[in-house]
Amino acid sequence: MVTENARITLSYNDHRTWFLHIRNVQETDRGWYMCQINTEPMTSQKGYLQVVVPPKVIEEESSMDLIVKEGSDMVLQCKAQGYPEPYIMWRREDGLDINYNGITVNVIDGEKLMIRKISRLHMGSYLCVASNGVPPTRSKRINVTVHFPPMLMIPNQLEGARIGDSSKLECHSEANPPSINYWTNERGDMIVSGSRFLDDKIRTGYVCKMILHISNVSVADFSSYRCVAVNALGETDGIIKLYEITTAVESSNEILFEGENYKYSVNVTEVTDYLDETTGAIYDNVTSYVSSSHTLAHSFVLYLILISIKDNLLNIV
Repeated sequence: MVTENARITLSYNDHRTWFLHIRNVQETDRGWYMCQINTEPMTSQKGYLQVVVPPKVIEEESSMDLIVKEGSDMVLQCKAQGYPEPYIMWRREDGLDINYNGITVNVIDGEKLMIRKISRLHMGSYLCVASNGVPPTRSKRINVTVHFPPMLMIPNQLEGARIGDSSKLECHSEANPPSINYWTNERGDMIVSGSRFLDDKIRTGYVCKMILHISNVSVADFSSYRCVAVNALGETDGIIKLYEITTAVESSNEILFEGENYKYSVNVTEVTDYLDETTGAIYDNVTSYVSSSHTLAHSFVLYLILISIKDNLLNIV
C-alpha cells in the first residue's frame, strides 16, 4: 500500500483476497484506485471511488429576510454546494401559487427568484430548496415583507338608523407597516370610545376592520363620520353618512309619512273611470310641514302617490 494516510488501511484473506479500507471518507478521496500484483509482467485492476456530498446552502452568499416597497422589483438569491451539483428551486412556505411576472406557478427553478413590480400579495415566506439526490435535502427560509401606504374600502357609504336604535359604521383598511386607525365626527374631532360610542378594531395581517358602534341613536347623531388610516408611508380617509330611517303608515283613505322634522298627509277622495278618459284620481288635503330640506322624504311621498294611483286603477279594471 503506497500511502501515508492514517485513515486508509489494508487487510487480506489467506493472501488471496485483499481489501482497502477508507475511514471517514472525504471529497479528497474521490478518484481512481489500483490494485497491483508484482508479477512479470505486472498485473493490475482499477476502481473508481465516487464520493457524493449532500447539498448545503451557503448562507453568506444567499439572501436574508427582505423588506421591499410595493411596486418595486425583488430579487432573492440562493447558493448551495454539494456533489453532484445541487438543483435549486423556490416555492412559498404556505404552499400557495406565486404570481411570477404575469403567470401563476407553484415552483420556480434557479438560484435567483426575480419578481417585477411586487405587490402585497407576494408578501410571505419563501423556501429555497436545494437537492442533488443525496439525502438530506436542504432548505433556507426567507421572509419577504412588502410596505405600502394605507388604502380604504367602505362597504356602505350610507347607513340608516331609527332614533333610539343602535347603528354600526364599518371601514376596511390595508396598510404595512400597520396603520393607526381612528374615527372623527363632522367637525373633525376624534371619536373616543365612551358610553354611546365604541371604536372596535379587528386586525388580520395587514388588514384592519374598523367598526364604530353607536348606541341609542339621537337626532344629533345623524351626520357624517370619517374613518382615517395613517402609517409612515401615507394617509387616507373615507366618509360615511348616517341618516334617519322614517316610518310610513297607511290607513283606509290616508297615507301618512312622518319623521322627526317633517310630516306629509295625502287624502284620496275620489277615483273615477280612467278608461273613459275621466279623472283617474283626485287628491286633496295634501299637507306638509317641513322644517328643513329632505329630498328623501319628498321622493318617498311621490312614490306612495304613484303606488296609490296604480292600486286604484287595478280596482277599476
